[in-house]
Amino acid sequence: MTYRCENSFEGVLTAVFEAFRLHEDPEILVRGGMQQLSLEVGERVILTDAGKAERVYRAIEQKISPDALQQMYAAWLGEASDVPGLILHAVRSGLRDGPRVMEQLQDPALFRLNDRYRRVMKEVHFFLGALRFVRTKSGLYHAGYEPDGNITGLVAPHFAERLSDQPFLIHDLKRNLCGVYDGNEVILAETPPGLEKGAVDAEEDFERLWQRYFKAIAIESRINPKLQRGFLPKRYWRHLPEMQGRP
Repeated sequence: MTYRCENSFEGVLTAVFEAFRLHEDPEILVRGGMQQLSLEVGERVILTDAGKAERVYRAIEQKISPDALQQMYAAWLGEASDVPGLILHAVRSGLRDGPRVMEQLQDPALFRLNDRYRRVMKEVHFFLGALRFVRTKSGLYHAGYEPDGNITGLVAPHFAERLSDQPFLIHDLKRNLCGVYDGNEVILAETPPGLEKGAVDAEEDFERLWQRYFKAIAIESRINPKLQRGFLPKRYWRHLPEMQGRP
């Protein structure tokens, strides 16, 4: 049996609820994915139900652990196609074995889920240090990036604490998603059509500032582009002002 659900965490939790309710062990796929279904395999379309998703959410939080819930959610943000099925397996195991289920790495499925979680958190940690903001003409701080995972919701709260009195916008260019902070709260929203980054001259001034800073702390005789690319893959350079113009 195959379940096809909405591409959201609530959609996946609804599918988990239905798997328990119907006593089935399905493969869970999100609608819009690239997976091809065999005509010989049954398919069930699962419509997202906020009440059902909430019941699974609370069951994980209360009967397994809040940490397990956070790890499942973070793993989901990595957008790997196998994560919905791994979450179902983890919920079944957790309800049986308790709060330490996510530590049972001898279980291949739980090992893979833990790996997906760690990959996401590694990228989050990377961008907490690599994300660069420039100030627009209106005073808004803007940062554009293209993360592998859908991590803006994990990244933005960190900067809300650091830039507590400064409005900012973190723009996931890959997904057209924004994390907006108005000085009080972080809001995630789709990027509105025609969004402009702000005054070009102001952004260029901040880019030059970053470039001067980078040059000032660098020791010319010890610059090692190959090693630098190891710590900071070149695919991220396009959004780092201090790297513009570098080979």
